[in-house]
Amino acid sequence: MLLRLFYERRMRSLAAVMKEADTMDADAGIRMSGRYAGRRCYAFVTRFGKRYTMMVYEKGKGGAVGKRLASEEVGDLAGLKALLARIADGRVEAFAY
Repeated sequence: MLLRLFYERRMRSLAAVMKEADTMDADAGIRMSGRYAGRRCYAFVTRFGKRYTMMVYEKGKGGAVGKRLASEEVGDLAGLKALLARIADGRVEAFAY
């Protein structure tokens, strides 16, 4: 029997990501693959109170997390949606954890 030590739920639309962001707890997060400044990247989203923080890291060899490319903070879902839409690169591949 395989015991999972963590939970992830796949999301394939920006609408699903936004729904998750609206209800996520302080110990939850979202990881999304995409492009930032012409580089393949991961965007990590966390929430504290009513503020969202997005950290963008370069996607390294083998899918490893590389150097940090950006860090942005917004105070509402509309601002978060605008940030994530820039990262999405035409399709959404995200996971809630």
